[in-house]
Amino acid sequence: MAHLYQELAPQTQYVDKKSGMSKAKWLEAIKVSRTLYVGNLSFYTSEEQIHELFSKCGDVKRVVMGLNRFKKSPCGFCFVEYHTHEQAAQAVNLLNKTHFDDRTIRVDWDAGVSEGRQYGRGESGNQWRDDFRGDFDVARGGKGGNLLKKVEDQPDRQVYVGKMRNAHGRFNKDKNKGEGGDEPPAKRQRTKEEDPGDGPRGTTGVISNFGGFGAGLPMTFGAQTAFGGYFVGEKGKGKGGKGKQS
Repeated sequence: MAHLYQELAPQTQYVDKKSGMSKAKWLEAIKVSRTLYVGNLSFYTSEEQIHELFSKCGDVKRVVMGLNRFKKSPCGFCFVEYHTHEQAAQAVNLLNKTHFDDRTIRVDWDAGVSEGRQYGRGESGNQWRDDFRGDFDVARGGKGGNLLKKVEDQPDRQVYVGKMRNAHGRFNKDKNKGEGGDEPPAKRQRTKEEDPGDGPRGTTGVISNFGGFGAGLPMTFGAQTAFGGYFVGEKGKGKGGKGKQS
């Protein structure tokens, strides 16, 4: 019965740095928030499927689908807003890390949706996690962008090889210098301790040692092993159908 235990105070380590809020204001906002972030969805999961699942925990006010900012097509995340904070709390406790539409989903508190946050922030218009990964995930657009390259003979370091140097939060605003002021941003190496961010969540599947949002989830994308110990993604590879929950 431990899974039915409900936290009285929202527990989250994640803060969307591009929300315009300080960490303190963000944490204060989620204490009364009615909005949840849902991540690691299949690109093929529909709004109707999400509404049906989350309605089991309360009266859903709206679902805001995460979209590729260029194509305006679903890109694997969404926001769910309830009518009350208590209903949202029920969903966090019961649905986080459940198996839905052949994916292990992440359900976490969010301070509220503002215009623009529904779009992916990566170079491709999807989330950064899909631009960074190098594997093939049929449910998330196929081949990843592979924009993080491992440094030869330095397994704990990676280098960003994309074009959006300054649009990415960790890179220096000075286009000619890196964070240390001595190296162009595209050449600056990244360590495992650095969170490269996402749009809006920061789980990339490549850099896995940060302690913020995404801790406890599988840090590989594509074929996965679910929390129950069985294989994820072997059937129902993004062909729609009804969301499956375990």
